Amino acid sequence: MAKAFPIQYDREKARKAFTEFLMTREQEMKQLAQDIGYPTTGNDWQEKTLLFCLDVNSCYLDLSKGNMDSREIFKCTSLMQLMAKNRPLIEQQKIQDLAYNIAEDFKDLYAKQD
Repeated sequence: MAKAFPIQYDREKARKAFTEFLMTREQEMKQLAQDIGYPTTGNDWQEKTLLFCLDVNSCYLDLSKGNMDSREIFKCTSLMQLMAKNRPLIEQQKIQDLAYNIAEDFKDLYAKQD
């Protein structure tokens, strides 16, 4: 896993979950990466895309709580702008939903690891 993987995850457990996750969802991650302008060649593009998804997921959860500091608000706004760039609303929603669902599915697989 990338060194920047969120600290709340055990690295070995996360690596196992991520390997399993890629078996079924790599194409969706590739599509998302292309939609947001991440290159899908080179090292660690899958991990970077997953980190993006986890950040989007975190923003959704934080926004629903309503008590965010200015740094978190700026981060979430930046993520939303990246997903909205020159796209109609329906495409924006598709990208946001895909990112959120990828993160949720990864977290489910992570929780099932021994």
